[in-house]
Amino acid sequence: MPFVLPREEEAENIFSRILSSEAACERLSETFYDHLLDDNRYVDPDPRHLAEVLFTAYKNGDVSAVLLELCHRSMFDLLKESYLIPKRFHGKAGENPVILTDKDGMLLEKKKETVSKHEYKKFFEIYRSHFAAPRSQLYLADGYDLIRHYTEGMEIGERKENKKRGILILYALPDTKKLHLTEAQAYDIVWTTFQEIQKVAFSAVVYYGQETGTNNGKSFDELGVLLPIHQFENTMLQHLERIDGLVLACRENMVKIAGAGSLDL
Repeated sequence: MPFVLPREEEAENIFSRILSSEAACERLSETFYDHLLDDNRYVDPDPRHLAEVLFTAYKNGDVSAVLLELCHRSMFDLLKESYLIPKRFHGKAGENPVILTDKDGMLLEKKKETVSKHEYKKFFEIYRSHFAAPRSQLYLADGYDLIRHYTEGMEIGERKENKKRGILILYALPDTKKLHLTEAQAYDIVWTTFQEIQKVAFSAVVYYGQETGTNNGKSFDELGVLLPIHQFENTMLQHLERIDGLVLACRENMVKIAGAGSLDL
């Protein structure tokens, strides 16, 4: 049977970084074994399907197919859940995160009923107080874990779990696809910055998208950091300022690699 999970190409650098860090290996190990505990373990109700998955994965050397069967996570899903690589950002109209405000900080008409007065008041206070870095923008947003599963037709579907409402700061970065870099290679470039963000704000959720932004006919990558309101309510501005410094340093290094014309600032 065919699998629709794309194979992540050229991910060796990411795994080399993880293997060189005892803390990173521990986080991946904890996430993996947590899914194998009795309370969390997935049991396929169809023994024939289990056999098909195992046989096809064996033929193709497809570890993600086995992991998806065992715990509803691909290899990269486990890395994302362990906070070892960013979650995939699909753009401002995407399903994860779901953006609730416009560029001027106003609630989108379709989202007004889903946001409490307290949440919006807190967001707008931060929106007005934070001095935005060049080519960055604040939004109120809902972030999710996207859990993959087999549908009845043996296709792979996704469902949302573990919603986190917070303030999303979104940065423009040079277009890595124009540099002929894969998504895994783009993750490798921002890996150090991603880990530094986790040290500053461990429960922050980091997103990365290749060519998800456009401006004046030019495409660019975007890195987003979601800070859950209930966890960072009293320290949001301080965390945003520190994250600004980390991402702007990363952007500067990327511009040096990609060339001065890779991103209009």
